[in-house]
Amino acid sequence: MAEQTQNKRGERVILILTPLFLLLLTAGILILFYVLAPIHRLQNYLNIAFMDNLKTTAQTDGLNIIEQEISKDNAADETFEEGEIKYPTFGEQYAMLEIESVGIYVGVYYGVNAELLERGACHSTQSAVIGENPGNTVIDAHVTTYFAELKNVQVGDQITLYTNYGKFIYEVTEQIEFDKTDKRYLAVPKDAEYLTLYTCKPQVLGSPDQRIGVRCVPVEKHFYTQSSQEGGAQ
Repeated sequence: MAEQTQNKRGERVILILTPLFLLLLTAGILILFYVLAPIHRLQNYLNIAFMDNLKTTAQTDGLNIIEQEISKDNAADETFEEGEIKYPTFGEQYAMLEIESVGIYVGVYYGVNAELLERGACHSTQSAVIGENPGNTVIDAHVTTYFAELKNVQVGDQITLYTNYGKFIYEVTEQIEFDKTDKRYLAVPKDAEYLTLYTCKPQVLGSPDQRIGVRCVPVEKHFYTQSSQEGGAQ
């Protein structure tokens, strides 16, 4: 009788301790995953450590995402070195970015937040719109997705941005690496025109503080429509 009572007590202890053990095991696995995995993957793209003044980290209430059909082939008979820019609205996909040398071809959205970063590359609204001169067009994307191959882009490679108002070709002049607090590559120049692409530098532990990317200069501009001032002058 005493042996049966002792067995029942043992079974009760097992029933009580088993869920507790499983809970502790699960918590340990989650903690281990948190320590070893990059922070931007754990947070499902909500808190990517890009420049704080160039992005929002939370979802935008009522964000109107506009998808555009942007063709690589221009149907116009004539193009112009200077022309009319069609300014996008926040959340609008207004360009396609192509880097043939590394196989990157991705949509570019105007504005930076978690929802847009999940869809493609993002253009900072504090930088120049594609085709503006002078200006610095700043575009970023996730190192785990759309800009995974950005690290392999070399000096001399060409980058093409297609929009509904023109086609713009740039040449890479510099590979860049900088700290997240360093704004020298993201600043707006007074008398020059650049394209700057960047992403987080991959690392195993902790939040990535370093950025990698490329600085480019324009080599060809093909506007589909002249500006009204230029058209009236002729």
